[in-house]
Amino acid sequence: MTDEDVKRWQTILEVGPAASVQDIKNSYLRLRRLYGGGSIVLEPLEDEFPEKRRMKILVDLEEAYTRLLEMYRSRASMDRTAGQAADAIAAGEGPDAAGPGTPYPIEEMVYSGPALQRARERQNIDLVEISKLLKLRTELLKALEEERYEMLPEEIYLKTHLKNIAACLRLKPAKVVEDYLGRFREWKRTR
Repeated sequence: MTDEDVKRWQTILEVGPAASVQDIKNSYLRLRRLYGGGSIVLEPLEDEFPEKRRMKILVDLEEAYTRLLEMYRSRASMDRTAGQAADAIAAGEGPDAAGPGTPYPIEEMVYSGPALQRARERQNIDLVEISKLLKLRTELLKALEEERYEMLPEEIYLKTHLKNIAACLRLKPAKVVEDYLGRFREWKRTR
């Protein structure tokens, strides 16, 4: 992570170098509402500001938010000694105490439909919210989480949906796509 990356992420989130974690979170939520669709600010500009461009901005917002939080967390963990870290976890200041909207940090897990559902629920994000943000039917999202593969689109479309869902949940899109499509391909192979 270079200084240029950090500056770019701060620019995307419209925060300065002295921004606190709360400032970053507030700016992220504000911008996500703005670009998420249905914004009265962007409605008159729909022809000049197409959905594809808004989706790119939303993905950039997710990345910037995730990366800046990772940077703050790694700095905080480097500043603590092992004893202080244990005290913080015992006091409820670990990743689980960070509250809704924080990244779901489990890297070693396999992202199945139920794992995606748990990640979404853990962050208090409703299916309807993701549905509106990504312009996907709630039934499709539900089928994805319940691994009702017969109801899912072709793999090329599924891959795009998974990347966007992972970005919304602040998960690593490549890992989510790899894990989920592995299960999907196995199901197709055995049919």
